[in-house]
Amino acid sequence: MKFILTMYICSAIAQQCGAPIVKTTEYNDWNDCLQNGYSESQLFLSKISPEEINKHQILTKFSCTQKEIGEGV
Repeated sequence: MKFILTMYICSAIAQQCGAPIVKTTEYNDWNDCLQNGYSESQLFLSKISPEEINKHQILTKFSCTQKEIGEGV
């Protein structure tokens, strides 16, 4: 069973998220996907200034979805 990570970059002020970002990596289990989701979120946020994060109240959300056998990304 494989999992696909989908990330969302959102603004709490605007109460909306941008288009989903589907990662191409296939994770072997839920834990690997989950851990990578947190790592990718932290990496993304580290590239944005604290001023911008505070101004727009930027946040990340992500989901790990089980990939069906034979399903492409």
